[in-house]
Amino acid sequence: MTELRYSTAIAATIAALLLTGCAGASGVAPPTASATASPQPAAKASPTGAHKSLAQVLRDIHHAAQGIGDDRMRVLSDEQTVTDELPHCNAHGLIMTLKTPGRPEMLRLTNRLQNRGWKTEGPLTDLADLRHATWGIMLRARPVPKELTAKAAPHEGMVQVSVIGKCTK
Repeated sequence: MTELRYSTAIAATIAALLLTGCAGASGVAPPTASATASPQPAAKASPTGAHKSLAQVLRDIHHAAQGIGDDRMRVLSDEQTVTDELPHCNAHGLIMTLKTPGRPEMLRLTNRLQNRGWKTEGPLTDLADLRHATWGIMLRARPVPKELTAKAAPHEGMVQVSVIGKCTK
């Protein structure tokens, strides 16, 4: 059920992003590093033992994406919804890739996230589920949908990213 919820939310935001041409217009800086950039120093890594903020989670994902696609995740939606009963934050985005990502790219992403304190849940396929404290990241490698290839050019693939967790103040 959780996978379906993530997939549905991501699919809707992918279509909106590509059809409106708003890639990167969410306030997150567009990629500036080259595809061969080295990872950020460990000093900038978010805490591995403590609860993370949404900004720290997104930094972990940006770090993991370096050299895999556009070097940064394009955040499509970044919402903070807080109620008295269930405070949670979520973000959805894409790591655009020139070719359809496969197991090597997913391993690089998950290994880099594990180095920042994330734990994988279940087997690694084209779908990866990672957990840290009250946060979850779902990564899904896939080709750009055929109806959106013209808008996504020259990218042929992407890693869909969905984050959900408990907000910190």
